[in-house]
Amino acid sequence: MTDSGQHRQHSFHQHSGIPALATTQLEIGRVQLVTPLAPSVISEVEKQVTKQERKGWLIVAAHFVTLFFVLGGGYDAGTIFVPPLLEHFGWSRAQVGLLFTGLGVASTVSAPLAGWLLDRIEARTVLAVGAALAGAGFVVASRANEFAPMLTAFVMVGSGLGASTYVPAGMVVSNWFGARRGMALGIAMAGEPVGGMVMTLVAGYVISTGGWRVGYLTLAIPMLVIVVPLVLAIVQTRPSAATVTVAEATEALLGLEVSEALRTRSFWLIALAEVCGAFYVTAVFVHLAAYLIGIGYNAASAALAVSLVLGLGALGQPLMGIVADRTSGRTTLVFTYGVTALSLITVLGARHGAFLVLFILLFGLMLTAPVALLPMVMADSLGVKRFGSLAGIMGFFWMVGGSFGPLAAGQIFDVTNSYSLAFELCAVISALGAVAALFCVPFQLERDQVVALSASM
Repeated sequence: MTDSGQHRQHSFHQHSGIPALATTQLEIGRVQLVTPLAPSVISEVEKQVTKQERKGWLIVAAHFVTLFFVLGGGYDAGTIFVPPLLEHFGWSRAQVGLLFTGLGVASTVSAPLAGWLLDRIEARTVLAVGAALAGAGFVVASRANEFAPMLTAFVMVGSGLGASTYVPAGMVVSNWFGARRGMALGIAMAGEPVGGMVMTLVAGYVISTGGWRVGYLTLAIPMLVIVVPLVLAIVQTRPSAATVTVAEATEALLGLEVSEALRTRSFWLIALAEVCGAFYVTAVFVHLAAYLIGIGYNAASAALAVSLVLGLGALGQPLMGIVADRTSGRTTLVFTYGVTALSLITVLGARHGAFLVLFILLFGLMLTAPVALLPMVMADSLGVKRFGSLAGIMGFFWMVGGSFGPLAAGQIFDVTNSYSLAFELCAVISALGAVAALFCVPFQLERDQVVALSASM
């Protein structure tokens, strides 16, 4: 083969974003294509790669829309229903809090199950069932007249969220993209903060004009009418031949088995990074408005600050993804956690407008970046063979951190009558997440260590 032909092959593999499995198959094919017809065959392969990349970006768009409506609408917009529920039913705040606890527990349980299923059946099936379950949960909520049916509805929503959002998005996008994986994950995951901003406004308007029951139906309809048909039509677990099942294609991928991954250093460091990220994200986001009001800002200014943080979060995810493509997921995650720790020090001086602006800028841009970067680090360190199962397990650790973060911050305030110690704790935890990410190692090293350990037993 000529030097120009070799360069041409290298070029389109480097820039097209072919996933690892497709690249391996083409490498094998190249050995067989050393014939007079090789240039024409290579041209056909390049056309196929271009078609595959277009399909990949359609799948990214489908996940963006799914996260927009299911997570942005189903979770981020959920807090706006708290006041009307308190007023209508006369429930205590503890009872309403129990609804969200039920949602969180259900999501924590369903995420690992969804990950296990994703390694065995098509992702579109898991996504569609999850989105339909979340939508049905909001329909049930709109008709609830007592606490028990409402709690059941929230459990349904939580189960759907765990099965149709971060876990399948991280797995499917990682399977379709190689060189541009970070940017693709960032764009897909940005659906949540964008959806949170938009659907909170939509739900607030509908509640004010039609009541909370209509508001829940407003959240349900897009999930059932838009998301379910969209994912069924577009989403595919990975690029593969039609005759190959998901389970068979999974076996051909590079990566560690779950049992092997559990014996690696990187698995537990990534798990720690998941807990740290979820802890500070939820703790700060839930209590930020209350903190700002407590130090002298009015409610409108506090709401504006939260909205700006969400808006910058939507920008920061794809931006950090692009940075990760040019450096590495691990390096960018360390940077993200480090900048976040710095921002949580600046918020302590937020009585001065300049410090508040600096906090909003730094914290907002870094807010949701870990959601896109953590799957990259996991793929780089543990491979993609059991990505679904491992992502589901990591989703459990994320939910653990997210469950304890707001609770810990609230307890600290109740004891000290100040959020200062809570934000300082979040800064330390963010720095701990940076250290955990820093010591993750590439897949090749982890695989060699697993092989060596198995040989010594």
